[in-house]
Amino acid sequence: MIATRPGAATPTRYYPSTTATFNGDLDYIAIEHAMNGETVQLTRGERIEAARQLDARGIHSTEIGRRLGVSRETVVTWRKAGWIIPVTVPDPEPIDIGGAAHGRSGYTRGCRCRTCKDGANAASKAAKARRRAAA
Repeated sequence: MIATRPGAATPTRYYPSTTATFNGDLDYIAIEHAMNGETVQLTRGERIEAARQLDARGIHSTEIGRRLGVSRETVVTWRKAGWIIPVTVPDPEPIDIGGAAHGRSGYTRGCRCRTCKDGANAASKAAKARRRAAA
């Protein structure tokens, strides 16, 4: 038999949306779980959105922080900033150098791909080692 304390009520469950499950980079299902104090991995934007929605429902900053795993001060900072969700900037694409082959050292001027960067670093270290050996 499952017993409950007399007078105990089921806690209120919060729902961020009734129809949408995501909006851009925001996963509303994960946000819903976080809003209800369940353990879930959230991005920074999802944490801010969950905090904004809990704040709109009148939940205290300390409780919001506890549910989302952040400090009260962080929630207050987000509120003062206007609940702005940070924009993630993707890594820049390597510069298109056309059909040019990578140089002997593994580097082509202006190219930012990992191969060119690693090759340039290796060539620089080798040149320094040759200078030290010659001295």
